[in-house]
Amino acid sequence: MTPTTPVTPGPGAGPETVWLNRASWGRPGDPLVVCLHGITSNAASWTDVGPRLAELGFHVLAPELRGHGESPRPDSGYDTATLLADLRQVLPADMDVLVGHSFGGYLAQEGVLRGIFRPGALLLEDPVSHQPDPETPTDMLEWDRLNLPRTIEGTLELNPGWSRKDAAGKILSLEQVRWDGARAAFAGNAPWDQRPAAALIAARQPTAWLLPGTSRFVPAEDAAALVAAVGPDSVVTVEKAGHSIHRDDLGAFTALVVRLHRRAAGR
Repeated sequence: MTPTTPVTPGPGAGPETVWLNRASWGRPGDPLVVCLHGITSNAASWTDVGPRLAELGFHVLAPELRGHGESPRPDSGYDTATLLADLRQVLPADMDVLVGHSFGGYLAQEGVLRGIFRPGALLLEDPVSHQPDPETPTDMLEWDRLNLPRTIEGTLELNPGWSRKDAAGKILSLEQVRWDGARAAFAGNAPWDQRPAAALIAARQPTAWLLPGTSRFVPAEDAAALVAAVGPDSVVTVEKAGHSIHRDDLGAFTALVVRLHRRAAGR
């Protein structure tokens, strides 16, 4: 659903914040895991992750970015500073584990580097740490808008490792997203390059990069440089998974969350 009013992207601090919708699983007071979704996604991205982590004794919060899910859909404010300000309004600065998937991985790293988030541990799932130009993400989003399946069966054919709930959540996210807002966020903030900051990020808290066997966002040469910068123990590859590792291999994903949390707690 594309609105008639165009989004005004911009590199500055942007307009006022909006109050983001959040999904929650588990009991408040338990160790807190915050999950940041990727571009065009929503909190339903974590529909299997949330209950599983709650079973393991975590409290999970999954906010939906402006223009995504059930959060407000303003005409502007899709610059990085405002996106982070939105998140800061609805999240504590301190959490036990911060998870960032895809574009959410970019925001998680920016939040840590800017001192907005102070997680005990950080999990970056196939993050978009490098965006060299606005044209590439613009083309990616247009392909997704025109070609991604809008049925459960079609989504599962493209992603055979997903559950039916995952597929339903993906279809819902494509209906809910404000596409020009997503373009303003994903392309309007480009270019960026967080790769040189990997060692600095890893030094601030226990950090893991969780990558699929083949990644369009972390190509082989970048993965090799990442291992050299942060060490092999901090880079985990799930060979048979796709971009959404938490959907393709829930066990591997949750095991890494638990491992990071224990490492941060000194256990």
